[in-house]
Amino acid sequence: MMPNNELLKTLTVLYVEDDLLLKETLGRVLKRRFATVYEAKDGNEGFEIYKAHKDDIDIVITDVEMTGMSGLALIDKILEINEFQQIIITTGYNDKHHMSDKVCQNIKKPIHIDQLLESILFCVGKTGGNSN
Repeated sequence: MMPNNELLKTLTVLYVEDDLLLKETLGRVLKRRFATVYEAKDGNEGFEIYKAHKDDIDIVITDVEMTGMSGLALIDKILEINEFQQIIITTGYNDKHHMSDKVCQNIKKPIHIDQLLESILFCVGKTGGNSN
């Protein structure tokens, strides 16, 4: 199934990743496909960006293992603000300690862009866009 590019172009994404090479590479891909992409290098920065733009963010994509605030802690803080926020975890680990049932999707690295785009469409389809 091909991703719905017209829908993707209307969405705002928060992408949180501490691997700078991956963040730069995937960030570039996301910026070509989405209306707005906010990038953060760790959970603390991600949470600050989320608070500033919470009414606009359709989907949050976050790593789990990061310096400072972990992705799981970030998820808890975001869900305290908006319990319906759609979130996707990206992780290099394949165990339950690096995944969460609080999120829409758990994606194992390496990230395949088509899989990520399909996951985003699935998650946003659950709420019809911004969850607020």
